[in-house]
Amino acid sequence: MTSIDPADSPHWPAARHNMLRLLAASGTGAGADFAKDVLAGKRQSRELLSHRPVADELSAQGAALRRLLDKIPPAELRELRAHAQEAVRREVDELANLDVEAAEAELRAVAEPPRESRPARRRDEEDDWFDRPYMEDL
Repeated sequence: MTSIDPADSPHWPAARHNMLRLLAASGTGAGADFAKDVLAGKRQSRELLSHRPVADELSAQGAALRRLLDKIPPAELRELRAHAQEAVRREVDELANLDVEAAEAELRAVAEPPRESRPARRRDEEDDWFDRPYMEDL
């Protein structure tokens, strides 16, 4: 099996930068925090796997991916492997040429906590009671 290394692509630096921007814009998890630090110049992207919270997050995601791959029939898995190298190249090229500003805006909109709407003021018969002066004659 041949090695699949996205860094072999000439578009890799732009793709990595866009990937970090999108990860930071997602706003959640250790990976997003790490990406924000890289973009702010506080960390280097090569430190990714040595940063324990990110390594733990990636390990959990890898285990979930492994469970998913185990459910794929062997014939389909062989087909995926045969096209993996080209798929990685295509993904890197698409990521490098992505309109990252639009994608960031979309991610930020999705990542924002939902705004709670204020409940409509309930109007009861007794509401008027509290608006009356204390010593008013009934």
